[in-house]
Amino acid sequence: MKSFLFAALFLLAACAPAATNAPAFGAAVPNQTAVHVDDPNQPHAHIPDAQAKADLQVIIVPSEIIVGANRFAVGLIDPKRGMLHDAIVHFHYFDLRNPNQPALESEANATRVQTPDGLTTIFTHTRAFDRAGAWGVEVQARLPNGDAALQRVLFQVVKDSPTKKPGDAAPKIKTLTAADAANDYTKLTSAATPNAAFYRVSLDDALASGKPTVLLFSTPAFCQTRLCGPAYEIMSDAQKRVGDAVNWIHVEVFTGLPNPAANNFARAPAMNAFGLTTEPWLFVMDRAGKIFYRVEGVFTAEEVERQVSNILNSKPY
Repeated sequence: MKSFLFAALFLLAACAPAATNAPAFGAAVPNQTAVHVDDPNQPHAHIPDAQAKADLQVIIVPSEIIVGANRFAVGLIDPKRGMLHDAIVHFHYFDLRNPNQPALESEANATRVQTPDGLTTIFTHTRAFDRAGAWGVEVQARLPNGDAALQRVLFQVVKDSPTKKPGDAAPKIKTLTAADAANDYTKLTSAATPNAAFYRVSLDDALASGKPTVLLFSTPAFCQTRLCGPAYEIMSDAQKRVGDAVNWIHVEVFTGLPNPAANNFARAPAMNAFGLTTEPWLFVMDRAGKIFYRVEGVFTAEEVERQVSNILNSKPY
């Protein structure tokens, strides 16, 4: 599995405080809060550095952040209490083209997204980045016990990436169906409770069907990050509510099930076709087979249903 490093960022950030420390950025941001005009559409109370007493480690959820629209998301770890679930979180984004003079670019309240089992929580904000290069985010968190925490993290925005993006045509590649495995679902998924609806149609046929398609790349039994969440079960919930108006497809990350180790944890061909090296990823394709929406990491059934509804009602996401 050492050739497949999709968990490296998450695991390092979760266990090593150094992963969240960007000394040049952290040293340069001023302590004063009056460095910008408050946005009346984002009511909040800033946290001065002097009040930020709690320890905070920040995990950047996306493995890539590109020029254009992104779902920016972080997981927050208290070294003593573990993952934070109930914090009120606010983001300050900084332009770090000159790392010695960070420039506050914008700010936003984060949206709390939690998996149904309550075990995984991330804080998200959908925004567009207008340039590639170095950026910084100051994460301000107010905790239920009254403590406050603040951490500043450096991240990179890339101009482009091999990962398929909204607007791209989805690769017309064959994926395994129940018929291919003689209805032996242990060869199709590592999920404890397989959903037969996910293996009725191959991706290439789904993209030619004239119906929207929801495609999940995940490996329930072999996930190596604490931020993957129960993606399979969440998509099952959405499938049960939306039904057959949409094609639903799940692709395991690794080949060789039920024992991918015997196949040296080789990635599935569809993973390579979509340019993926991490998981979970969820893609929603429109009726024409173009990618309409994508999300990496934790998502909700309501999020999936909303994007499907937007396609069925011809609305942009």
